[in-house]
Amino acid sequence: MSALELALLAHVLVFLSVAGVFLATGQASLFHPLTFYLAFHGLVFVVRPILVHYLNFDALWTYMHMAPSDADFIRTLAVTSVALLAFSIPCLWIGWSKVHFTNARTTPYSEAQWRGLIVTTVLLLPLIVYSLHSYLSGGMKGEHIGGVFILEGASGYTLEAQNMAGPLICAWMAVTRFRRLALVPLLFYVACRAYEGIARWAFVLLFLALAAIYAWQHRSKWLPWWTFVLAVPLLLFFKSIGENRAFFSDWLARRTIEQSSEPMTEAEKIRAKWDSQEFANFDYLCFVVKMVPDRTGTYTYGSQYLQLFTEPIPRKLWPGKPVGAPVGFFNLNNYGNFLGLTPSLPGDGWMSGGWVGLVVTLSIVGSLLGLAHRLFWRYKQNNYLALFYLVGIAMLPQWYRDGGISISKFLFWNFLPLFVWIVVSWLMGSRLVPAYSIDLPRGARLRMIQRADPAAAARAE
Repeated sequence: MSALELALLAHVLVFLSVAGVFLATGQASLFHPLTFYLAFHGLVFVVRPILVHYLNFDALWTYMHMAPSDADFIRTLAVTSVALLAFSIPCLWIGWSKVHFTNARTTPYSEAQWRGLIVTTVLLLPLIVYSLHSYLSGGMKGEHIGGVFILEGASGYTLEAQNMAGPLICAWMAVTRFRRLALVPLLFYVACRAYEGIARWAFVLLFLALAAIYAWQHRSKWLPWWTFVLAVPLLLFFKSIGENRAFFSDWLARRTIEQSSEPMTEAEKIRAKWDSQEFANFDYLCFVVKMVPDRTGTYTYGSQYLQLFTEPIPRKLWPGKPVGAPVGFFNLNNYGNFLGLTPSLPGDGWMSGGWVGLVVTLSIVGSLLGLAHRLFWRYKQNNYLALFYLVGIAMLPQWYRDGGISISKFLFWNFLPLFVWIVVSWLMGSRLVPAYSIDLPRGARLRMIQRADPAAAARAE
């Protein structure tokens, strides 16, 4: 065996060891952030490099103008394994909980919560419809500057508001306990987004959120069987949109798509079908590890997170807003073609400071998610908090895939409808008011006076 093949074997053994320890602890469940990270890591950092090596996948190397050596390949495998350990240990330790349901059913939603959800839907639905219309009418116009897409048409808030439909659907499915009538808005939402041909990941994340809510309501620690059946058409759906963004609009208009008729071998067919960008985070990470810091000469030192303070400001209000992070040490596109690609969470840590930045970034994220997991099991009967958590963990694959601050945008649009729902339900329900108590001395006598005439009482005062 070559050094690279030995490294691949060791890499698989590390992954299996972490997964085995996780299962042996009794902490493993659908609701644990480590479950999502292991699934992500196994797909893009274990399976993908094996396919790249043994099936000679090179489409992404060509796209990025890069020819990695075996040493680059091995170092990237080591980075992903260290990232797995740095994430798993604090996430498992801090998130340690009693992983069991004490009640047979979830807490039912109150009448005030039902009314609050209706009012919330009425308030937000016009914004969602306007957002869809803005996108379909050409609002998504802009240009790439330094690898960052800059909008020139509508505001980002206007275009992204349609993402509030996902958590609203989750809330209705949770409140109605997945009644068939609640599937109508879900099917309509899927049809609209499919016609748009954007945000393929929105379908996957919504599917994960709904599956997690269903499992929570039915007191199951793992996915129900029907999710695996639905995962097959979802994968085909995901890949069809990835290959042709206008796939469904072309199909509805009966427009034909010309396909190459050149004969292909079986190996070429496999490469043409699977050597694509969908799950190629290992290839992107290999580019990052090779270029930083050998070619860039420096790290970012976490400066990319300063964008959290500048990103919320619309460019129309700040025409000179910096593109991307307000403080930039390098641009990956200066060393190849990284346009439209994502570094992943391990890549983000590596860019921040090499091995130290990798361990620090993954440890912080693992700790925060472990804390959230512990709070979920402590307050699992609170249907509001549970819904927040379940919608939030469904967003995790996007964070693991992108790295950086992109997760803040997803959480903002997914948590905003839930926050509005809580506020509206509180306003429409029984509210607590301040009360005061007075200590009376022993033997004190009280006389109750009822003022029958409000006008006389007012004159007396």
